[in-house]
Amino acid sequence: MKLQGAETMGRFIAMLHRMANLYLGQELSHMNIGSGQYIYLAELFTRNGQSQDELTRKIYVDKANTARALKRLEDTGYVRRAMDENDKRVKRAYLNAPALKIEDEFWAILTKWSDVLTQGIPQARQRQLMEDLKTMMGNAAKHLESKT
Repeated sequence: MKLQGAETMGRFIAMLHRMANLYLGQELSHMNIGSGQYIYLAELFTRNGQSQDELTRKIYVDKANTARALKRLEDTGYVRRAMDENDKRVKRAYLNAPALKIEDEFWAILTKWSDVLTQGIPQARQRQLMEDLKTMMGNAAKHLESKT
């Protein structure tokens, strides 16, 4: 699909990303979670005890961003980092009790944003859109991996 001028998928995805950061910055601020940290919490809520390298790869950021975000989450008491028992070179991130206390509200805020985005889009189309987005992510990942 050839798009004209500023009407590119990348532009709209980037704008949605920035809008999501604004929303999350507002909605998560009372929990002392910035828009740069929420994705790490989401990953840890999904699978606790991931290594910093695993998080870096899953989120597609550099190691320094992961270290800074986890440090901020440590400072707020949500996360602790510990050396892996089997490999002392590996640091793992674990959720603390304060994070577990906010998990339901955290997911409610993220779900509300999804509801805002999909308002007026029929359920069947939402499911197809989700599949399309997953395909786009896979395409992007393959492209990026081919460049390294």
